[in-house]
Amino acid sequence: MSQHKLSGKDFDVNVGDALVHVINCSLTIDDGRQVRMTNGVPDGFLDGPCTAKGELTVNHENFLIIQQEAQKAGSWKGIDPIDISMMGAVVSGEKNIEAYGCLLKLSDVLSIDPEGAKADETKIPFEVTSSDFVKINGIPYLTAKEVENIV
Repeated sequence: MSQHKLSGKDFDVNVGDALVHVINCSLTIDDGRQVRMTNGVPDGFLDGPCTAKGELTVNHENFLIIQQEAQKAGSWKGIDPIDISMMGAVVSGEKNIEAYGCLLKLSDVLSIDPEGAKADETKIPFEVTSSDFVKINGIPYLTAKEVENIV
């Protein structure tokens, strides 16, 4: 059996149909379920809202790939929510995370180091807006009941 373990180097990130090489990529799910308390004692749980957000950090060349979406839309804010997939695989297994309807935003659009020893980087935060939400290795995070009747 291979000793090669899954690392960040093994992942491909697609923003829509475009392969983007990232410096960093994250996705965080905030599951709003809460413990129900009766007289200070746990007594089951209550469902709450679920949200997901993440961030891509890209170099200049990969920023230009994403910029093509802004050009098509006519502005950065005009980009329609887009699916992002992060797929990593090694001999021992794979991890495939899909986030649907990601609303791209920009932050840290410029950070200049006058010494010139650091490459240009741009951070692109995003929030998941689709009821398809997130799938992990093809398994939806949300239950079928949660998303039924959502158009």
